Parts: sequence; C-alpha cells; structure tokens
Amino acid sequence: MDSSDTDRAVSILRRTPLLAACRDSARSRRELSEQTGVSRTTVYRATVALEDRGLLEKTKEGYRTTSQGTALLSASETYETAVETIDRLDPLFDLVSHPTLLEHAHLFADATVVVADPSNPYRVVGHVMERFEATATSRGTLVNPTAVEAIERAMPELASKDHIERIFTASALEAHETVGGEGFDEVTESDSLSVLVADDDAVPFSFAIDDDDVSIVGHDPATGLPTVHVESGRPAARAWLEALYERCKAAATPVA
Repeated sequence: MDSSDTDRAVSILRRTPLLAACRDSARSRRELSEQTGVSRTTVYRATVALEDRGLLEKTKEGYRTTSQGTALLSASETYETAVETIDRLDPLFDLVSHPTLLEHAHLFADATVVVADPSNPYRVVGHVMERFEATATSRGTLVNPTAVEAIERAMPELASKDHIERIFTASALEAHETVGGEGFDEVTESDSLSVLVADDDAVPFSFAIDDDDVSIVGHDPATGLPTVHVESGRPAARAWLEALYERCKAAATPVA
C-alpha cells in the first residue's frame, strides 16, 4: 500500500461516523451535523467525497449508505474492535509475543484481563487460584517456571480435581524441579495430575483450557509469578486453543 492508498483509507475511516449515521435511514446534512457533532461545512465535504466513492447515495429523504458503504463500515468496525483488543492485551504482549498468539489475538476481544501491579504483585496468583478452585478438569501448558508460592497454593486443591493435565517445556520442567524441590515432586505424584514434557520450541506460551473458559498467562521472568492473565469464554478462542493444545500434546511425552 503506497502513501496515496494509506491517505485514502485514513480519510474513509475518519468519515465512518457519517456512514454509520446513514446506515439505517436516510439523513439530511443538517441531521448528520447534529447527530455527529461535525460542522455543516465538514459534513458537506464528507458527503460529497463519500458519494463520489460510491459509499453514500443521495435520495429524496437525504443521504443513505450504499451496499459498498455498509460493507466498508462493517470492516471498519472490525478494525476498531481489533485496535481496542490489541490495546487491552498490551500487558500480555509485553511478556508473550509468539506469532501464533498475535495472529489469533482478535479471538480475545471480549477477554477479561487481570494485571498485577507493585501494590499487589500476587493479584494474578489469587485470580488463577480462584479459577483453579472452581474447575474440575483442566488442560494446559507451562513454558515458564512458576513461583514456589503458587505451587504450594495449588497442592491442597489437586485431590479434589477430576483430572488436570499439564504439558511442560523441557526447560520449564527442569526449573520447576529445581525451584520446587520436594514440593513439586509431591504435586506431580498426585493421582489427578498428568504431566507431559515437550521440547521448548513445541510449546509457544502458557495457557489453560478449563471447564468454562480458556486463559493465557504471562509470567514475570524475574520472579516466576504470573503477572498477566487473559481469559475468554468465546467458543472461537476455545476451539483455537484446543487445536493448539492437541498439537503440543502430539509433540510431548508423559513424565514417568
């Protein structure tokens, strides 16, 4: 896309409020000015430009969005949603920037984002534990070492679970064994837990598929604490992570 194409796209995006105002019924220029808060002069120029591009049509009742204009408006609304989603997921992208996540970030438009801060560094840990307590089954991956505190908090809950399955990257498993010591050994010996291990490059990031929703976690590399938690109940987000999990599992082997 050259500069002229970019300028054209930006010009149309700026005028989408006028297209939206004319989508359901015809509007006069006076009505468009009142509804959008744009001056009459600006409305005049915009309606002329949008009509020239076939996005608005003039009728006896006023200006109405054409089929092409409606299609472009829908696309622009999708773009605006994508921008809002990316802004909301920015804390996660600071910690997790794998291409497959960036490609599918739009699936988390409705996601709940929980972020730890200096005044409450364990905020995400508490949130994760609340979710863990509320689920009977869970599948997921771990690519980062988890803080000992998080392991200790999870231990009492394992006995009440139907089945928990986790795929560790080789480096994450080694780190957990080193940092967690006997406490981690006790966790892996639980009857309700299945642990698998895969090469580091076979697992892109840490995520979980629970009873009702799915989540992606970003860990502080210095402390191992989960500091960003993104969760969604959207079927499309679940379907994507389920397919990704199966690919990770196919590359993993059970830990004896």
